[in-house]
Amino acid sequence: MRGLRLLVRGVCLGLVACGLVACGGREKAKEPTEKPAYTDETPKWEGATTPEPNAPSKSSGGPTVNEAPTKRSDQYDREATEVVLKRAARQVKENCGQAKDEDGKAVGPWGKTTIQVQLGHNGRSKGTTVPSPFQGKPTGNCVEKAFANLTFPPWSGADAQVDWEVELVEPAKEKK
Repeated sequence: MRGLRLLVRGVCLGLVACGLVACGGREKAKEPTEKPAYTDETPKWEGATTPEPNAPSKSSGGPTVNEAPTKRSDQYDREATEVVLKRAARQVKENCGQAKDEDGKAVGPWGKTTIQVQLGHNGRSKGTTVPSPFQGKPTGNCVEKAFANLTFPPWSGADAQVDWEVELVEPAKEKK
């Protein structure tokens, strides 16, 4: 047992000695003789600015200059939701004018209309109200399907209702 302790102690002392030789045997790095063009020691990157000495900091409780505005969590994110609604409206414009009835004919109606989309606070659309004369027609059913499964950022407030304009384009007549 005693021999094992001596062996472990010898190994540890050897490692310490190697560390001292590796670190202590070298000469310290010399300071550069010329100073860079800027005066402080922090590197400068493009777009970097030095803080003003009298500017309030976050710790002082004052407002900061470059702080992004915080979004309210009790209302829907208007920008993100508009992206989703615009995408659905684009799908309606490109496809729903060609919706066909039971006889296989595109019968319309066509044109612009304003629908109402119910936005659930959970981030999913809850329904769409299509006005007359589109309601119940193949084009109106297509609009309802296009706005049925939308996903957008959720919020903690109440559900919202948004009026949104869509366009149903009449398909081009085929030449015979």
